[in-house]
Order: sequence, then structure tokens, then C-alpha cells
Amino acid sequence: MNELFVCEKPSVARDLATALSGGYKEAEGHYIGEDGKQYTFAFGHLVTCVSPNSINEDWGWKGDVNKLPFFMKDIPLKVIDKPGVKKQFITIKKLMKNTDIIYIATDAGREGEHIFRKIYAMSGVEKPLKRLWIQDMTKEGMRKSFKNVKDGSLYNGLATAGKLREESDLLIGINSTMMVTKLSKSQKVLSLGRVQTPTLSMVVKRDHIIKNFSKVVHYSVAATDKNGMKYELVIDKDIQHTKENAKEILASLGDRVEFDISTQNKEVKPKKLFDLTELQREMNTKHKWSAAHTLKITQSLYEKKLVTYPRTSSAYIASDSELPGLLEKHAGHSWVDEIISRGYKIEQSFVDPSKVSDHEAIIITSEVAENISGDEAILYDEVFTRFIAAFFPCAVKEETVATFMDQKHIFKAKESVLIELGWKSLYGEELTESLLKHTNLSDIGEYKLIEKETKPPKPYTEATLLSDMKKASKFLDEVAEKKIMKAVEGIGTVATRGEIIEKLVARGFIEKKNNKIVSTELGKELIAMMPEDFSLYSVKLTSFFETLLSQIEREEISEDTFYEELEGLVKQIGDEIKGNVKILSSKKNMEKEVIAECPKCGKPVYENSKGYSCSGYKEGCSTTIWKNGLSKLGKKNVTKNEAKKLFSGKKVMASLKTKQGKAYKTEVVFNLEKNWIEFAKGFAKEQKQ
Repeated sequence: MNELFVCEKPSVARDLATALSGGYKEAEGHYIGEDGKQYTFAFGHLVTCVSPNSINEDWGWKGDVNKLPFFMKDIPLKVIDKPGVKKQFITIKKLMKNTDIIYIATDAGREGEHIFRKIYAMSGVEKPLKRLWIQDMTKEGMRKSFKNVKDGSLYNGLATAGKLREESDLLIGINSTMMVTKLSKSQKVLSLGRVQTPTLSMVVKRDHIIKNFSKVVHYSVAATDKNGMKYELVIDKDIQHTKENAKEILASLGDRVEFDISTQNKEVKPKKLFDLTELQREMNTKHKWSAAHTLKITQSLYEKKLVTYPRTSSAYIASDSELPGLLEKHAGHSWVDEIISRGYKIEQSFVDPSKVSDHEAIIITSEVAENISGDEAILYDEVFTRFIAAFFPCAVKEETVATFMDQKHIFKAKESVLIELGWKSLYGEELTESLLKHTNLSDIGEYKLIEKETKPPKPYTEATLLSDMKKASKFLDEVAEKKIMKAVEGIGTVATRGEIIEKLVARGFIEKKNNKIVSTELGKELIAMMPEDFSLYSVKLTSFFETLLSQIEREEISEDTFYEELEGLVKQIGDEIKGNVKILSSKKNMEKEVIAECPKCGKPVYENSKGYSCSGYKEGCSTTIWKNGLSKLGKKNVTKNEAKKLFSGKKVMASLKTKQGKAYKTEVVFNLEKNWIEFAKGFAKEQKQ
């Protein structure tokens, strides 16, 4: 029986062939295992939705804005227009036709399932499907996945949810983006979307609060003991004393009584295992890494079989039965040896199958990390330490509270010291001794008036923005909506939140400054042009959609029901935009220059730091002239004027250099099919063939 495994990347196909077939030989676009099994691969997405304007011109940038919003079901698919992608698709299609059974071995999740199903749908092939759910890239993990292979039909709901998620984001994004851009007369594409727009709104609102914050100065009374511990007047949290009030209290004091000290020991459990968002937050806080960079490095470690699947929203593992064997593989490390010798068990609250859906927490694998350096070593150390710490005993804090009365007023001092290190020893913490619990009333000095002031919220960092995206229920008022948002774990997914932040930066709506995230003038104006209750500004929309998509995954509702809800929402957003959009006046918007019209899809081309790119990349158009496109031939930079000519199909005379450094001039052109600049003579020759 012929068996074909379709993976998401070539590296996974090679690893799977090694694990299941004991080795492989390389063939055109696939690998043949020693036992005859075949392993092929995508490069991520090979297939995408067609551009709507190819169906109806009024649904594109050249169309009539009054014909928007448009809506359609089952958007047709096409192979992405890149030579390498087209070639690989043909290879996969041929292999599918000639096999008896197909194993889906793309990443274990909604997006991975969607990547395969689009290829399968475009192939026109109908073969039995089986699903490998690979979470651990080690040989043992892959073999376990193959042993537990499931029928592909069990994942039909997941596949449908992937399809509907792509279509809904496309319909909402394209309609709202074109309408707002055209009706506001913006010279720059104003991209709106189901997740990116509420995220931008969060940043803009935070910046507005900070800018318009008026501090309130208030006063209190405190006394300090010989060890520097402060005893402060206890007041209700909603009360803020004026200076006169505080002085009156100070004047009345002078009879300290009922001095009391109480201590309580409190166990501190190890920190939870990492899900992707928590890992991204940790790396941003400690190392100032972007969320996108953290995901990239974690993915690299996953592909090297050193950590488990990165795109997980769970901080739990389903079972601890395989942990002893995993630890044995790392024997020789002092921390691991201590765990083994003392018989430590993982913190049991971290083992909960009910809190694991698709993927477990990010932990180390049985592979020992060798020959890694730089950022990979830094991130691996964080994952390794967090996982190992989960086996160590709780740390113990001693919390001390000292109080006394003076007249009718209570004064209080607090202290927390670490008296048992437990897992905190892995992070270099040390034991501390109490200063407060040995204090006497006579050790406390004179009262002083202290000035305090309210403070605005801090600007977002990637860590805090990721946290608020995950905990977006805090922005909702109704209890029912909060519950839904908590259930779907906020806006975006663990795999896309970092990407959303990067998109907002690339589109000029937010900026990163010294690890702070702030909105630009354009971002502020975009949010200000619509009313506060605009559908795309609220996290409610994502709550609503993720609930529907979850129901689709579980096959609790039909596609028709989803489409009905989607169509109503698209119309509602369109009506809101038409009724409220304003002419954009942002200086940055007015300065944004359209370099050219994309020769492939007709959308505007804009300059960015690395090149001149089509604004239709979200719809699959990758047309770009890179500024360093001729750097290997001695020309450092392609200028804006040169790019304009190249996009229009004209030849450009370029000053280049040979490898020996000799200067020469020749005409170059932009090859739209290959997406690169080449010599004009070669281009002309190719066109004649």
C-alpha cells in the first residue's frame, strides 16, 4: 500500500521520514523513506483565496465604493502566484493521485489543518485521510503520533473553522479597509481588521489616558523605625487626604498603643509552565524581545526537536507518566540529578488534561541541547529552567504585619522575606531575614507628613499589550460577554498576536520606542474618525467570532449559520463606516506617497524601510522591488524614481560593478513573474520564448 505524508515544511518531512522509515532518499519535491513511504511538504501556505476583484471589478480598488460592502460564500481558491510554490503544488498533486492513503502531518492546529485542506481541495483528489497530531518533534514523539493516528474526518470541524476564519477576516478586512481608505480620501491604505483594529484601539486609548491624565496630590502620615520600616496611616482606598486634613491628623497624634506583630508563612508554587503568550511576555520583560522574535526562535528550537510545539495556549500537560524518562535523558545536569535523587514530582496542579485541548505547555524534550548559542541558547535556558523549577519544592515566604493605634487611627507596616528557597534557588534568589518582626514600639521614630500623587497608567510594552490582548475580557462590562471572552482567551491567538503587533508597526499605526508601544498620529486619527461603539473597535467582535468558530470546530453549528452571522456583520460594519467616516488630515497620511500602481493587482505600492511593496500583500500579492535588489552587482540602493520606472515596465540604466570592482552601466528591468530585477537583455530574451 502506498502511503503519503504531507508536512508543512521540508525539515519536518525529513525528520518524519527518519523517525518512521529509518531514513530516506531525496526526490523531486519529496523524500522516499527506506520502507517506501513518501514524505512531501508545503512551504506554509501554497494556496490562498482569490482576490475578490478578479470575480467582480467593483470589489477591488478600481471599483465603485458605493458597491461596497460585498459578500460571498465559499471564496474560490488559487495556488499562490510564485514559481516555486506552483512547482511544489504540482508535485504534491501528482503524489496524492498516485498514493492509496494520505497522512495529514502539517502543524497540529487550526492553521496547519487549513494549510493541508486547501492543497487537498485544489488537487481534486479524493483519498482516505489520516491525521498525525505531532506535538513533540523527537523521534519518540513522532512515532507516538503515528501510533495514535486518527481518521481525518475527526478534524473536519477544525478544517472548516480554518476556512471560515480566513474568509471572514478577508471579507471584513477588505471591505472595511477599502471603504475607510476611499471615503476618507486617504493617500495611504488604512488597513482595518477584526483583531488588529481593536488592538490599535487599546493602544490609542491608553495613550489618550496618559496624555490627558491630571495628577492628584494627596497626603498621609507615616513614621519609620530604626530599620527603615515605614508605618503608614491606614485609610480606605477611595479616600485621599488634603494637606490640611493630614496636618490635623498629625497634630492629634501622640499616644501609641496596642502594638501588635503577626507573622504567617506562605508557600509560593513554581511559576506555571509556558504557553506561547507567557513566554513572549517573559522574553520581552527580561530581554526586550519582540513577540515575533520569540516565536521565531521557539519555532527554530522546535524544529531542532529541543522544545515542544510552540503555538500553544495551554500552560498544562495532560499526563506526567513520561516525565521520569524525559528527566533521565538530561541526567548529569545538577538540577536534574537533584530531582531524580530526591524523588521530586512535578507540581501536580500543572498536570490537568481538562486544560489541554490541542497542545500541551512548552517544555523541553528528551533531546539534550548541544551546539546552540545566541538567542536560541537564551530562550532554551528560560524554557529549561521554568520546566525544571516545576519539580522543585515550593518556596516559603514569611509575611509580617505590624500595627499600632494612635487615637482612633491605625498605622501599619508590612514585610515579606524568603525563608525557604525551594524552586527560587534556580533563579539565583537568596534567603532574607526579617527586620520587622523584632521591632518594638520604642524603635519607631517621629511622625512625618508625606506627599503622594496619583499616577497615570504606564505606556504599553509588548509584554503588557500581549497580556491585555489575552485578557481582553477586562474591557467588557457584561458578565456573559466576559465569560465568553475568557473562554476564547482574548483577541487573536497565541500564534497571531505577535504578528498583529508587527503589522500595526509596519502600517504606521503604532511605534516601538525603548520597548514602549505608542500610537502614531495616523493611528490616533484612524481610531478617532469613528464613534466609540464602532464594531471593529471593540473586543466583542472577536469574542463573538471565536465563539462561532469554536462551535464550528465542534460541529455544533453549520456553515450556513456562520455565513448568516458573517453577512449581517459585514453589512453592519459597512453601514457604520458610511455613516461616520471622516476626511483624514493626518500629516503623515498626506506625506505618504504612492510610488506606483501594482502591475499585478492594481493596488497602490508604497515605500518602506526595505523596499517598495504592494499594499495588497494581505490578499496574497507579494510584488516588491527591494532596495538592495542590485547590491550584489555593486549598486547599494534602488531609488524611488528608479522603482517607479521599473514598476511601469520601463528599462532603467544602472551603474554597476563587476566582482573585480570595475564599473559599468547596463539596462535593467523588473521581472514581475520572478519578482526580481534583472538585465534587460535577459528579460527580452525570456519574453520571446
